[in-house]
Amino acid sequence: MENPTTERLLIVASRLADNYVPTESGVKHLQHVFTTWFPRMVYFDLTDDTVRVNVVVRQGIISSKSVFGTTFLRADGSAIKRVDYDEDRVIGKACPFYDQSSSKYFGKHEGFDCRNVYYTSNAGATLPAK
Repeated sequence: MENPTTERLLIVASRLADNYVPTESGVKHLQHVFTTWFPRMVYFDLTDDTVRVNVVVRQGIISSKSVFGTTFLRADGSAIKRVDYDEDRVIGKACPFYDQSSSKYFGKHEGFDCRNVYYTSNAGATLPAK
């Protein structure tokens, strides 16, 4: 018998700030960050009613690294909270619940690049309460 899986979906919608124009390699790096590292970082700040995060990426003031201005949203679109993540804080974050193989980019909507991000827990355990 296959192990039951508990799953949580989060929509990560991201765009660049109007005045932020990264190099071609910088754009590829950001794609990697949103595929690999950002979902691991943001998981620990989710609330039970978070269904989407809107992220505006801008250049940091002190360094040339990116800052991810993140707004946590409910299903009705209302904001829960806002958190700024420095790129140094995002890279290398571990999260045993992030299911990178199931998470997929699903296109551009309303100016945001959108990605379905899945968090799972196998062996019948439930995802930790937020």
